[in-house]
Amino acid sequence: MNQTKTVEKKSPMMAFVELVSGFWISQAMNVAAKLGIADLLTEEAKSIDELAQATNTHTPSLYRLLRTLASVGVFTEVEPHRFALTEIGEYLRSDNPDSLRYQAIMHGDEWHWLGIGEMFRTIKDGKPGIQHLYHVDSYWEYLAQNPEFQSSFNKAMLGVSKNYHTPLIESYDFSKFTKVVDVAGGEGVFLSSILKANPHLHGVLFDMPSTITKAADFLEKEGLADRCKTVGGDVFKGVPAGGDVYTMSYIMIDWDDNSCLKILQSIRQAITEKGKLLIIDSIIPVGDQYSWIKWVDLFELCLGYGKVRTEAEFRENFEQAGFQWLENFSVGTPSSLMELTPV
Repeated sequence: MNQTKTVEKKSPMMAFVELVSGFWISQAMNVAAKLGIADLLTEEAKSIDELAQATNTHTPSLYRLLRTLASVGVFTEVEPHRFALTEIGEYLRSDNPDSLRYQAIMHGDEWHWLGIGEMFRTIKDGKPGIQHLYHVDSYWEYLAQNPEFQSSFNKAMLGVSKNYHTPLIESYDFSKFTKVVDVAGGEGVFLSSILKANPHLHGVLFDMPSTITKAADFLEKEGLADRCKTVGGDVFKGVPAGGDVYTMSYIMIDWDDNSCLKILQSIRQAITEKGKLLIIDSIIPVGDQYSWIKWVDLFELCLGYGKVRTEAEFRENFEQAGFQWLENFSVGTPSSLMELTPV
C-alpha cells in the first residue's frame, strides 16, 4: 500500500515563533565555528563521540547543538549520532578559500552581540547601541581600541570580500584603465583583488596613516608591492590625484550623508573629467520585499551612524557631489557595483 507523505504548510504562529527565536541559530553557528566542527568533517562523516573528543566538549550537549544545526541545513545526520557537512556547512571550513567562518565568529563577539541587543534604546533615542555600551560613536572606533575583536572582524570581512566583491570585479571591464586609486581601502584586500585580476593595472591604496602601515605588509605578501603605492591621509581633506578610475568598497554604508558628501567631493576634486568612480555597496529595496540587506541596515543602526541606502538616496548623494550614475552591476550577491562619472 502506498503511503502519502503530508507536508504541512507552516502556520503564521510557527512562522512568528521561528523568526523571534532566530538568535538561537546565530549563537549555535558561532559555537560550531569556534569549535572548528566543519574542519573535522572535511574528509568524512564522524560520530558525535569522535567530534566531542576532538573538541573537548560534553558529548550529549554537542549532539544537541549539531542536531539543531542539521535541522537548518548546516550539517546532516547521515545515521544516528553521526554527522557530515552540507554545502552550507562548507562555508564554516577554515581551509575553504571562500570561508565565512569568521563571520559566524564575529557575529557572536561581545561587541556585536551586545550592540545589537541595545536596539531598543537605539530606536528610542537614535544613538548607536555601541555608544550606550562603550561610549564610542561607531564599531570602527571600538575595534581600533580592541585588536582581538578587530582581528576576527577583519577576517570576517575578508570572507565577505571574496564572496560578495570578487564576482563584481571579475564582471567589470578594467581594460581601458591604467591606474586605480582605492579610497579608504583598508589593508588592501579589495585593491589586491582588482590588481590580480588585471595584470596591466597599477594601483594606489589610500587610507589613514596607521592603516597604511599594515597595508604595505599585506601588499608585499600578495606580491603586489611593485604595482601598488600606499598613501596615508585624511579622506575628508583630499585624495591622491592621477588615477583614471577611483574605487570605494563599502565605505558609504558606514557614514552619514554629510560625511559621504565630503568623501565624494574629495574624489570629485581629484578625478579627471573622463575618469570613472566605482562604488561597491548594498542597495536596499523599497517596500515589503524580503532582503537580507535590510538586516545589514539594522547592524549599521545599532553599531554606528551609517546606513544602507535606497537607489534614490544614492542618486541624491552622487548628484550633490557632482557625479552622474551611469550603470549598476549586480551578480546575485548582496553587493552592487555602481559606475559614476564626473559632471
